Formats: sequence, C-alpha cells, structure tokens
Amino acid sequence: MKELLFVSNGHGEDVIGGRVVDCIRSARPDLSMDAWPMVGEGAAYESRGVATIGARNLLPSAGFATLDRDLMMRDLKAGWIGTYWRQFLDARRLRGRYRMLVAIGDIVPLAASFVARSPYVFIGCAKSSYYGARYGYNGIERRLMRGRCLLTFPRDRLTARDLERAGIRSAYLGNPMMDGLEGTGDRLGMPADAIVVGMLAGTRADAERNLRDLLAAASRFRLHHPEPGRFRFVFAARGELDPQQLVAMMAADERLADWDVVELADLPEGVVMRLRDNAGAEVVVAKNRFADVLRLSDVVVGMAGTANEQAVGLGIPLVTAPSSGVQGERYVRMKMAYFGESAIAVPRDPDAIARAVVEVIADPERRARMAAAGRERMGEPGASRAIADAILQALDRSRAEAAR
Repeated sequence: MKELLFVSNGHGEDVIGGRVVDCIRSARPDLSMDAWPMVGEGAAYESRGVATIGARNLLPSAGFATLDRDLMMRDLKAGWIGTYWRQFLDARRLRGRYRMLVAIGDIVPLAASFVARSPYVFIGCAKSSYYGARYGYNGIERRLMRGRCLLTFPRDRLTARDLERAGIRSAYLGNPMMDGLEGTGDRLGMPADAIVVGMLAGTRADAERNLRDLLAAASRFRLHHPEPGRFRFVFAARGELDPQQLVAMMAADERLADWDVVELADLPEGVVMRLRDNAGAEVVVAKNRFADVLRLSDVVVGMAGTANEQAVGLGIPLVTAPSSGVQGERYVRMKMAYFGESAIAVPRDPDAIARAVVEVIADPERRARMAAAGRERMGEPGASRAIADAILQALDRSRAEAAR
C-alpha cells in the first residue's frame, strides 16, 4: 500500500498540490506519493517527478461546464458522460491502494475520495462562505466532508467558522494560494515613479487573445488620463507564448497600431518583449515572473482565474473582465460574489477597462478599501507547510491505528 494520493481537479489545484508535495518531501523524502490530476495534464505533478494515475477530464470547458449552458453542451458532445463514468470507475479501484487521499478543489475530488472508500483530507480552495448561499458549500459537499474525511482545510477564517458550526472537522491554516508569491524584488526595468498596471491574460488556450485585448485597453489610457506616459503595463505571459507570433498577431490587429517593438539588446531576465507608443507609455511582457508582476503592480487587470485571486490577496485592486474562453461573463459574475469590494467587474471593452483603472488610481481611499477586502478574503500565506505537517500527523495516526 502506498502512503498518499493527491486528487485535484484543475491547474490551480494542481499547483497547490505540488507545493504541499514539496513540503512533505522536505520533511520525509522517502514517503511514497502519487497524484490524480482529474482535469488537465497535471504538469505541476509531472514536473516534480510525481507519478500520475487515473482518467483525465480534457473536455472543452476545462471543468467550468456547470457555469454555462453552452459549455455544458460542448462537453456533452465531447464525451462528458463517458469521462465522468471512467473517473467514477477509477475512483472505485482506489480502495485499499493508498493509506490516505488528499482531495484538492471542490466536489469532484471530494466525491472521488468518498467513492474510493479511503480516509481523506480536503483542501478546499474553490469555495468560500464569502460567496454566499448560491456558490458556497452545499449540503452534499458538507456530507462529503464528514465520515471518512478526517480534516478539512478551508481557504479563509469565515468558511472555517461556518464549517465548524456545521459539525465538520476544520482547521484554518492559511491559504495555500498565497504561497510562493514573494518575488525577487526585480522591477523588470520599471522606473520608480511609474504607474504600473499588471495585466493577467491567464494561462489557458485563450491567453493570447486575451493578451491582445488587454493591449488594446492599454492603448486607450491616453484618452482617460492626463499623463499617459507615466503608465507601464506589465504582462505576466504564460510559458507557451511565442513573442514572434505575438508580433505577427499585433500586425494584423488595427487596434494595436500604436505599439512599436523596442529593440533592446539587454532585456531584464524574464522579459521577452518591450513595446512603446507615441505617448510614452510602455509595455513589458515577462515569462516566469508572475510574482514580480504582482508585486510591481499598483492595479491589476485580470482575465484569469487563480491569478486574479492571488492579486487581491496581496492587496492589489483588481479590475476584472470576461476572458474570451471558458472564464466568461457568468464566471466573472460568480467570482464577483466572492471578491466583493476587492474588485471591479467591467465589460470586455478596451475603453471600459482603461476608464475603470484610471478611476481606481485616482481614488486612494477606494484603493485602500479594495486592498483590505482582498486580504481579508484570501488570508495569509504559509498554509502549504502547515497543511503538509497536518497531513503527516494524520498519516502517522492512521499508521498507529492500523498497527494496533
């Protein structure tokens, strides 16, 4: 019997699982661990050399089908029923193979762990009591957090309090989504007096389309601010971005005609492109510098998922707009129920985005309220280590009970 199986259902959930794996390995390098990334390819596990098992959900909605009827129809046509049936069968086959499961995400890994009839803990990173009754934990999910679920790790204090009142064993140890955001302190060439707007186009297949729309929004700031040359727009690009392909895409988009590529021999490490317009505003496109992008930003514009939440957790005011992919208008409405005063939702329109950012920058009191609301909702860092320690303690108890 192996010791641990991590069961997660999305890119952000896999990243959280990977961080907890790192902490467990640092404490017990020889502990046997596998992972089941239920949605997507599981790159966060595979990059760490963690063996992966189980049927994958590679459907068009990437796990967001319940938010949009059109996405659900696309998933049904692509094999939704067969995908979940295979995952159900794989979950049943887990019984007796692992001493403990670590479920990360929402009802899907929770249900898989329940079907496996194995002891499990649950890292609840998808839902929160801040969402209210519509998007908070429902009765079925709460039942799954009892029984064989040894302990639940909610993402904020409010949710932990509500679950404890419902008789669910919970421990708030911080929010693992806020770990790994320390950054390097490098300003990526940004002048100290610049107004820095972080641009989050996401990491999904629609990221390049989102990036073009965000560039179009950056072009509109000159119409809404008296000093457009003070702005620096820094993009956290996904690793797959091809700068040359982006240049070609820009040439075909008349909205981006004002941006010129700056030929610099010595770009800062991680910066793959720099652009400038005739008003003096600049764009920096960086790879693998996500934490630095957030730490530099006075305001963030996001068409992302987890990245948006991490931004507000750092106290950065967020202007969010629908992506061109699965995180569309219904997704934004759902997230705004959680974000509350920490974010502003605007249409996917360049002028609307530029106007909202300028309004936030011009209002320090509003920025302070947004920062406080975001930090309250997202909680503190340090949870990955604390959760790893709690998992190891639960594992030791399980071993001791089995030895009796």
